Amino acid sequence: MELKTWLDAERGRYTALAAHLDVTVGRISQMADEGVPVKYMQAVRAFTKNKVTLEEMVKARTPDSKTAEAG
Repeated sequence: MELKTWLDAERGRYTALAAHLDVTVGRISQMADEGVPVKYMQAVRAFTKNKVTLEEMVKARTPDSKTAEAG
């Protein structure tokens, strides 16, 4: 599941994940749109109880995957 999908599924998830990662809610929103930085991927996977997988996060950060989906 994509991070944005997971975040939008339940109220308060942006805030909870921000607190867990010790970043701002705005930074979580940026991650949802632009992809999760590698240094946060394992923590995001653990926090989401593997609902957001490493594979999905890597795919979201791969420029070719976004281009292929748009085409």
